[in-house]
Amino acid sequence: MSRGPLFLGGMGHSLARLSRARATSRSEGFDIKEVLYPGFEGRPAAESLDAFFGAVELQVDIYRLSHKHPRIYATGFGALVLLGLRARAKVHDLPAVIQGAVPWEWARQETGDAEAGELARVSLTEPAAQEAFVQAHIHSPLDAAERKAFSNGFVTCTAFRDIYRWFDSGWLASLEGDLAGRPPAIDDIRVWLGGQDELIGEKEHRAAERALGADWPLERAATWGHFPYLDTPGPWIAAIRALGI
Repeated sequence: MSRGPLFLGGMGHSLARLSRARATSRSEGFDIKEVLYPGFEGRPAAESLDAFFGAVELQVDIYRLSHKHPRIYATGFGALVLLGLRARAKVHDLPAVIQGAVPWEWARQETGDAEAGELARVSLTEPAAQEAFVQAHIHSPLDAAERKAFSNGFVTCTAFRDIYRWFDSGWLASLEGDLAGRPPAIDDIRVWLGGQDELIGEKEHRAAERALGADWPLERAATWGHFPYLDTPGPWIAAIRALGI
């Protein structure tokens, strides 16, 4: 059987973003399996939130059958997907790491408007905005091909509108209700926070814990930013391996 975590990526995630880390992991005998979200990287969009989760759940089932010691690694938007899966009685038996905290306040305050989602996507297709994002949040130099591949994740993601429409404050309230009184649904989750992560941090982590009544183990990596698999793939892979994959 295969070994390695199932990766739930963030907004605009693309397969190319894990290319550095994947080269290291494969040299050590395991791989990182990514969930391919509908509407990302030019894939057809889901017709509804239920269809979105249905597509994700199918991939989770396939991963579970083919991997030894299955576990979830979720970052950014992927942390919301993880909790949605837990609420739907999926993956509650799989240990999980949330890197960078659940973007709870972002979903509560910034989403709810499909047009806002499209504006966010369009803003990230502009070369100046892409350069500013890379300079602010990626701490290891990218060559021209890596930079283009990273930014193309935003350019080719048609799901921004749906994500802003579906993963809103109403969905969060429903999530709280679905998870209330079901401690096993939020058990076996740990959180890794990067000390250099300026996209998401402890404030978001604490907001999610308060809303869900959780008390997740918190580990800090002082030198990590939001994309440790790009910045420091060797130490990131070592941390993944230490989970017992």
